[in-house]
Amino acid sequence: MPLGLIGSAAFYLASSAGMSILNKLAVTALPLPVTLVVIQMAFTTATTLCGWRLIHIGSLRDALRWGCTVPLLFNAMLVSSMFAMRHNTLGTIAVFRNIAPLFTLAIERVFRVPIEVDGPTIASLLTIVLGVGIYHAASIQFSRVGLTAIGVNIVFAVLERILQRYLLAQEPVDLSKPGMMLLNNAVGIAINGVLLVAFGEAWSAGAADGEPPALGSVLWGLTLGQWGVVAASCANGVAISYAGLRVQQLVTATTFMVLTNANKLIVILYGAVALGERTSLSAAVGMALSLVGSFWYARARAALSARPKPIVDGEAARLLKPVP
Repeated sequence: MPLGLIGSAAFYLASSAGMSILNKLAVTALPLPVTLVVIQMAFTTATTLCGWRLIHIGSLRDALRWGCTVPLLFNAMLVSSMFAMRHNTLGTIAVFRNIAPLFTLAIERVFRVPIEVDGPTIASLLTIVLGVGIYHAASIQFSRVGLTAIGVNIVFAVLERILQRYLLAQEPVDLSKPGMMLLNNAVGIAINGVLLVAFGEAWSAGAADGEPPALGSVLWGLTLGQWGVVAASCANGVAISYAGLRVQQLVTATTFMVLTNANKLIVILYGAVALGERTSLSAAVGMALSLVGSFWYARARAALSARPKPIVDGEAARLLKPVP
């Protein structure tokens, strides 16, 4: 394997695992999910504007088509992810996110997206469900609020992915990737201005008595180490954006899924070793089954994609026509 590919894969693995770990540490240091997302979005917006020469927006119509749709789902995905991080262990998040393919298939069927399913696909999904079920039954650290946040997060993530694919492949918008990042984060900041008020983060941070402190006082009260964790989560958000695009250009879909599953394993081990997240033998078996099912599902989808597609009569006639 070329050194460039190994380096890119390692960078993706580190930044991908770091995304979950640093967000968990950041929302623990600053237990205000919407505020934390605003800080991260402001950082990404500023970073994107530093490379303003790479920003391309072809037309106002394309900017509106993207800016009035994708950022809403993108922001909902990030905010719900922060709530999930706040109310769950890293292991719980990693395990339950393995059921994302079930949400994907269900939502794609609702939107009448062509879906091809075979025996291995169904068997792999059942393995994931079995693993998640065992983990849920045996887990000793479980939050219903957190589970709801994970489910909402998965739904928003799938919807955002489907909408992005539509605007990138079926009805393409004339926007560069930095342009898309700028719209996602700039519009997201505006949306979160409303959410800060809706969730009470604009005024309070859980003061015990008296008038709740202003948000500025809460931020001012963070230690240097806590600000360091928040800053690291911001930098990692930019890094994962680059690393994900880079690796997907160099490896197959199956290899990419292997890296994703390796990332989940790192996250689970970090939670157990560094954060002291306890687990039982049954819960560990559930974790393992869900990861195996996730990898099996990736292999099954890759095999389906590699199958030769049937040729319609008109196309067959054209291909079989003798060359003059």
